Amino acid sequence: MYGTLYRRILLPLFDRVIKRRHTLQYWEEAEASQWWSAAELEAFQVRSLRDLLEHAQATCPYFAQTWETIGFRANQVDSLEDLRRLPLMTRQLIREHRLAMRTTLPMPRLSKATGGSTGEPLQFDLNTDSNDRRVAMTYRGYGWAGAEPGTRQLHIWGTSSTRTPAWKRWKAACHRAFDRQMILSCFDFTPVKMVRHVQRMNAYQPEVIIAYTNPLYEFARYIEQEGLTAFQPRSLVVGAEKLHDYQRQTIERVFRAPVFETYGSREFMLIGAECDRHEGLHLSQENLIVEILDDGGRPTPDGEIGNVVITDLYNYGMPFIRYVNGDRAVAGYGTCSCGRGLPLLRSVQGRQLDILETSDGRKVSGEFFVHLVKDFPAIRRFQVSQLSPDHIVLRLVVDGGFTLSDHQHLDSEIRQGLGPKTRFEMQFVADIPLTSTGKHRVVLRETASVVS
Repeated sequence: MYGTLYRRILLPLFDRVIKRRHTLQYWEEAEASQWWSAAELEAFQVRSLRDLLEHAQATCPYFAQTWETIGFRANQVDSLEDLRRLPLMTRQLIREHRLAMRTTLPMPRLSKATGGSTGEPLQFDLNTDSNDRRVAMTYRGYGWAGAEPGTRQLHIWGTSSTRTPAWKRWKAACHRAFDRQMILSCFDFTPVKMVRHVQRMNAYQPEVIIAYTNPLYEFARYIEQEGLTAFQPRSLVVGAEKLHDYQRQTIERVFRAPVFETYGSREFMLIGAECDRHEGLHLSQENLIVEILDDGGRPTPDGEIGNVVITDLYNYGMPFIRYVNGDRAVAGYGTCSCGRGLPLLRSVQGRQLDILETSDGRKVSGEFFVHLVKDFPAIRRFQVSQLSPDHIVLRLVVDGGFTLSDHQHLDSEIRQGLGPKTRFEMQFVADIPLTSTGKHRVVLRETASVVS
């Protein structure tokens, strides 16, 4: 009852009348455009791309000067391939030229920041209309999981660790009540507090659970190991961290509901999301152009891993054009049996920084450790740290079921993968701290790359 009232009356009143936003208009348009053909969607992208590039060249000093040196003319763009003539943007480039990347036109702008997996904050800007569009894409993508606005939601998410004024806490609490959202902080998901979380969840009876992947997985494991009963939601939406198949299986078994994976970032919000067919991540194609490139900047062949490069078609405040966001994903834009024209990203593999580079030339993915560790149920959490090119440490949080035989077997498998020239040690710790945003870093590289 409240959900219908929220979507039809309360949200339109708040969003359109009070805030004067266009989010709901863009959401309605996106619900229609997702069924366009691939050709129609690409033609739409080309038109939007040309408009963006003409705007950037005419009003953003950095792009005007940079493109002048390579003889690029935005008004001559007539295909997506023309985008490949432009240089890539990096986080460091934005830090150095942020002010010159802004448009000189007056327009309402928001300033935001992201810490990212490197822990190095990135300050950036976007115009408010762009923000409305990205929120609309989130509404649509989450809606595929039955998590549209107005549903009763439990969020297991990162929260601010800084002291918040009382009035801000009160305002946030009012918003949560209005939006029907309960928030549980990732930082509170310790074994001693799990029972209380189960009780709160069961009493709240959420229609949907929206969570960081790793805390939800640990929550599910705890419920199963303790023989507890969890309330069955309609669905579970995970994001912010990579979802592995074994995690999906455990979460779905415990909560008796389907898991929907999403992929996003602070810079763009929702980049891709699963529909109910679970055949891949539908890209937010009307807002974004997503490229998967090899280390030489060339498109990767179908089915191969590459670097994620994104162009935001509507951030006119500070354009992101061919931005290398630091993620790795599997190329291959097949179609989904659901009938949507939106292309599919096969899977997100993790961060570029999740690749360890040893002194003897080996490149060891963080996935190597994930697939080994998953076979040891007594391991609750782990983290790999590369202290130097020839020194790697695996930190483990384990329970009493981790045996000497487990230790020896895991040690042998890892040493074989790292090679004889790498010094490896296993450390058992009481806890592994989360990042400042509540995420779990699987790989820490505390050394510069040693292999080009």
